[in-house]
Amino acid sequence: MKIRQWTILCLMLSVGVAQGALEVTVVKKNENAFPIAVSAFKLIGKGTQDKDISKIIYDNLTRSGRFNVLIPNTIVSKVNAQYWKKQNIEALVTGSVEKESNGTYKLSVSLFDVYSNTKLFNRTTRVSANGFRKVAHQISDHIYEELLGENGSFNTLLTYITVSEDMEGEKVYQLNISDADAMNAKSRISQNEPILSPVWSPDRAYKNKRIAYVSFQNGRSEVFIWHPFMRKKIERLPHFDGIASSPSWHPNGKKILMTMSMNGNKDIYAYNLENKRFTRWTKYRGIDTEASYSPDGKYIAFTSDRSGQVQVYIKNLESGRIRRVTYTGSYNAKAVFSPDGKYLALVHRVDDDYRIALLNIDTQELSVMSDGLLDESPHFSPNGDMIIFSSNHKEKGTLSVISVKGSRSYELSSHNVEVREPNWSTHLEK
Repeated sequence: MKIRQWTILCLMLSVGVAQGALEVTVVKKNENAFPIAVSAFKLIGKGTQDKDISKIIYDNLTRSGRFNVLIPNTIVSKVNAQYWKKQNIEALVTGSVEKESNGTYKLSVSLFDVYSNTKLFNRTTRVSANGFRKVAHQISDHIYEELLGENGSFNTLLTYITVSEDMEGEKVYQLNISDADAMNAKSRISQNEPILSPVWSPDRAYKNKRIAYVSFQNGRSEVFIWHPFMRKKIERLPHFDGIASSPSWHPNGKKILMTMSMNGNKDIYAYNLENKRFTRWTKYRGIDTEASYSPDGKYIAFTSDRSGQVQVYIKNLESGRIRRVTYTGSYNAKAVFSPDGKYLALVHRVDDDYRIALLNIDTQELSVMSDGLLDESPHFSPNGDMIIFSSNHKEKGTLSVISVKGSRSYELSSHNVEVREPNWSTHLEK
């Protein structure tokens, strides 16, 4: 397996703690997952007791559903390949953490291929006290890539909306961010008016990350841009006399698609953040909404009732050609492209229920992925392996994650708040 260059960047987040931290529950596992053991790390010196990140790595790999992960009973310092073969383990992760005099820690991690009896990588890096969680996600991605030959999605971020009630019974809406494992949850936006449709910008660096979202704080639907990792004022995007909704970033981060209404008619517009100009992409007497860009920025998928039903259409932005792509059922909406541009995840109605479905754009084959009563707001993980979406479980809003192959899933929920409208960031810088 090809060993790639690996560097660690340890960054701090300076935002407030969110009220509704989420819990992760694995619902379905892949029985044919890759067998791997993750040993507890050897801790050397005072101040290292809480720096063992093997549990974070274990949780990441387990949550992905692609690995069957074992934790050995004792710390593994010397690898006995024959022993692990007898345990049907194909790879082993070991590591150590040593406190250094300057307040940093030396972290060493190795990935051992049991059957070839070789080390796939052996990395040593220095980490600050608050950088271990990010490093653990980077290591998990590296393990994922080495063993499966695919990009991982652990060193990424989530954003989502929580809804709770204050002491006076008024609803409180919060825009939250967290690591991909739902830990490190934070929020700085809290209001009594609805917040909808948060979506991460495609920037890879933390400091450049932005979130576009919809807020009713001024009494109507408007689109705003928040810089969660910079001390910068929240920006309200221009609008016409009507409403603005359903933002979606261009892959270059310089444009935003929005649904905008003029004289009550909803159409798709792109707003250029550099020259402050609008481009109108649809012109129809009915409703065109919920647009999203393809990964190459050459197409948009959107929802329209122009056929007399709610269906998904794709427009070629160069030729202007619009074609309908959903024909199964009378309701298909809220489509987003997969990272490779070959599929759409969308909301599909089955009888009176709303499910998440996967559409092959070329063959127009539609596969129902979820089994809830009210599933909505789908979005792909950055490697395209998983789909995150809102669900209603026991009459309470939760987030669910399913694999594109349908072999595994987990839920993100809170005992205290409703959780809605998730969005997954692109990969962060290594």
